[in-house]
Amino acid sequence: MEFNRNSKTTSEDKLRFISFNNTLHDILNDYRQGEKTYTLGLNDHADWTQDELSILRRGIQLPKGRISKTNVKPGDRLLTWNGKPSHGRMTLPTSYDLTTMVVPGTAVPLLLSAKSQGKCGSCYAFAFISLLEFQYALQLKNSTSLSEQQIVDCSSKDRGCNGGYFSNTFKYLQNNTWQVNGAPYYPYKGINSACAFRSVEGSGIQFESLRYIKIPANNTAAMQQALVDYGPLWVSLFIGDQTTLTYKMISSTFNNYKSGIFQVNGCPASVSSSNHAVVIVGYGVDETTGVPYWKVRNSWGPMWGDGGYFKIQRGVNMCGIESGIFYIARAV
Repeated sequence: MEFNRNSKTTSEDKLRFISFNNTLHDILNDYRQGEKTYTLGLNDHADWTQDELSILRRGIQLPKGRISKTNVKPGDRLLTWNGKPSHGRMTLPTSYDLTTMVVPGTAVPLLLSAKSQGKCGSCYAFAFISLLEFQYALQLKNSTSLSEQQIVDCSSKDRGCNGGYFSNTFKYLQNNTWQVNGAPYYPYKGINSACAFRSVEGSGIQFESLRYIKIPANNTAAMQQALVDYGPLWVSLFIGDQTTLTYKMISSTFNNYKSGIFQVNGCPASVSSSNHAVVIVGYGVDETTGVPYWKVRNSWGPMWGDGGYFKIQRGVNMCGIESGIFYIARAV
C-alpha cells in the first residue's frame, strides 16, 4: 500500500517510523485478543504521531447554554428529500443506504465521496457541509463540492480548527442568508485563516429556506425515520483519547478501523463526552453476525476505513452516536 510519504528530515523520518511501528503493534495486539465484529488495517494515518491524531479529537465544542431543538416556525411545512410531505411510516425499510441513491429523475448521486479534514479539528464543518451538499443536489439536480473552509473561517461562534457544533454552524448559515461558496472558489486549506466569503453569484449557492431538527437521544426509530424522509444526519460521538488505558484502546481501534461493525467496551455515551462529528448515511443488519448498524461517513479521506465510511452498532448508543443528532429539511 502506497501513501506517498516524503519526510523532510532524518529526525522526522525516524519519528514516522516509530509511529508506524506503534500502529502496527496496536493492530496485531487487537487481533491476538480474538475474533471481533470489525477488522483493522493500515491506512494513511498509520505514521501520524499522537499529537497529530489528537487534533482529530477536538472537533466538538459545545455551545454555552441551552441548545435549541429546532428552528421550525408555526405554519412551516417540511418537505422530504423527494419533495413529498412526510406523514410518517408505519414500517421502515430493513436497510437503507443513501450512498447508492440518486436525485429523483436524474443520474446525480445524492452524496459525494468522503473528504479529508487533514490536520485540523474541523469535522463539524465537514459533517455540516455534507448535509448542505445533499440539499444542493436536491435543489439544483446537480452535485458539487461546497466550502468547509468557509465554515472554518467565517462561523464566528465555532472555533475553526479547534472544533465547533451544529447549532452554531447553522446559525452562521442563517445569518449569512443561506449562502455558501463552492469549494473551487473557497478551497480547503485545513488551517485557521481570515474569512474570505464572497457573493455566491457565480461562485456558490444561496439555499432556499432551511430548517433543522434535533432528535431526542436514544430514539433509533426517529433517527431511521428522519434518515429515510430527510436525508443524512449530523451526529457526534466519542472516538477515544489518551487519558485512560480504555480510551487509548478505543482511540487505536477507531484510528485503524478497516471494515465490519465498530463496537467497543467502556465508551461514554453523553454528548458532553463527544469529540468527533460524522454523518449517518444508512443503516442495516450485518448478515454474518446479525448485529444492527449505522453506516457512517467520516472526514478522514477515502483511504481510511471502508472507502471513508464505517459501520457502528445501532440501537445501543455506541460511543454516544445516538445522543446528539440533527437533520436539515426544506421548509415551505
